[in-house]
Amino acid sequence: MTVSELPDGADLPNYRRLALLLAEEIQAGKYGPNTPLPTDTQLMLTYDLGRQTVRRAFQELVADGLVYRVRGKGTYPATRPTKGRAVRSTGSVEALEQWEGTEMEVISPVALQRNTEVAERLELSGPVVARLTVRRWVEGEPFALTEIFLPPEIGNRLVSEDKIPEGRVVGTIVASVGAMAGPVASADETVTAIAVPDALAESLHTTAGRPALRVERVFRNSAGTPLEISVTVHASERYEHRLSIHRAGSHRIG
Repeated sequence: MTVSELPDGADLPNYRRLALLLAEEIQAGKYGPNTPLPTDTQLMLTYDLGRQTVRRAFQELVADGLVYRVRGKGTYPATRPTKGRAVRSTGSVEALEQWEGTEMEVISPVALQRNTEVAERLELSGPVVARLTVRRWVEGEPFALTEIFLPPEIGNRLVSEDKIPEGRVVGTIVASVGAMAGPVASADETVTAIAVPDALAESLHTTAGRPALRVERVFRNSAGTPLEISVTVHASERYEHRLSIHRAGSHRIG
C-alpha cells in the first residue's frame, strides 16, 4: 500500500495536521450521513501514523463538534447547523401539541417502572409510572430526545388503543394524551442549560459534552391534574426558541 503524506503544517504535530486534513475533507463534503470517515487502522496505514496519533486527531474533531463516533459502526460528520434545524415559536398548548414541521419516532415502547419521585409529581397514589422515549426529527436529522412519563392507566390506554405509532410520523404523544384524558389546559415549563450526556449523543447525532437545552414540561388538565411530564434534550446546534414578548397592557397598532 502506498503511504501518503500529510499536508505541510510547519511545526504542527502530526495529530493536528491529520485533524486539519480530515476537517477540510468534511467541509468539502467528502463524507456524508451514510459515509463514515476512514477507520483508525486505515488512517494509520495511509499516513504511516501511530494509533495514538490517529486517536488524538479524532478527539480534536469530536471536541470541535465536527464528527461523532458510533461504537461498532464508525465516525461520521456531525450535522451541519443549516440542516435539521428547528425553530420553535411557542405560546400556546396547541403549538406544543402540534409541533409543526417535525416528525416523531418512538424509540422505546411504553413500559411500567417504579419511580416514586415522578409518581409523586404526577400525583399518583402508587409508585408506578408509564415511560416511553421519543426522538424528534427535522429535515431527516434528529434534534431532540424526549422522555415521557405518564400515569399507568394512560400509558396502558395508549397501547390498547393503538396510539403508539411506528416509524417517523407527524404529531405528538401529548396530543393523544390530551384527547383521551384531557384536554390539556396548561403546561409548566423549566429550561436548563446542560451538556449532552454520553448516553444521548449517538441518538442525537452530536457529540457528548456539547451544549444542550433540557426542557421539562408538566402538562395539566383544566382541573390542574398532571397528565404528562416530558423531559426533552435538544442538540443546541439544531434548535432555536423564539418568543415574542410585549409590555403588559400594550396592543399592536395596525
